[in-house]
Formats: sequence, C-alpha cells, structure tokens
Amino acid sequence: MGIRDFIQYLQEHREKAEKPEALSYTEREKILREAELMVGMAEAAIKELESVVANRRINLPEEHAVRFAQDVFFYLKGEEERIKEKVR
Repeated sequence: MGIRDFIQYLQEHREKAEKPEALSYTEREKILREAELMVGMAEAAIKELESVVANRRINLPEEHAVRFAQDVFFYLKGEEERIKEKVR
C-alpha cells in the first residue's frame, strides 16, 4: 500500500465513520481490520524514519525531509486511530 492508497482509505473510513450506527457488523469489522493494518504501517514507517534521523550521516535538508515525513505519518496514524474509536 502506497501513501496515496493510505490517504484514500483514510478518506473512505472517515466518510463511513460519520454514521457508525449505519454500518453493519461486517462493515465495522472490515474497517477496523483495515485501520489496524494502516496504523501498524504508519507506526513502522515512523520507527524506520526515526532510525534514519538517528543516523548522523544525513545532512540537514535530508533530516528536515525525514522529519516532515515522520510528522505526516504521525498525523495519518492519529486520524486512523480516531476513526477506529468512532467505529467501535
């Protein structure tokens, strides 16, 4: 799953989570499984980016890019966590 796919799924989950009571049990379970997968992927990306930042061989512009990417993944992870809470 690429970042664009991740964002597309996030948007779909947001739309479905607006009215969680309208979701069937099967739909809820599917969203929760996908959300768990996405949160895990974001967490793995955050950890990987942190290990890159810990490597002091990168230059400052690269470090800024890595930190920006890490912030994006923190945001996406948080958004998907909020969706999980709504759907539960």
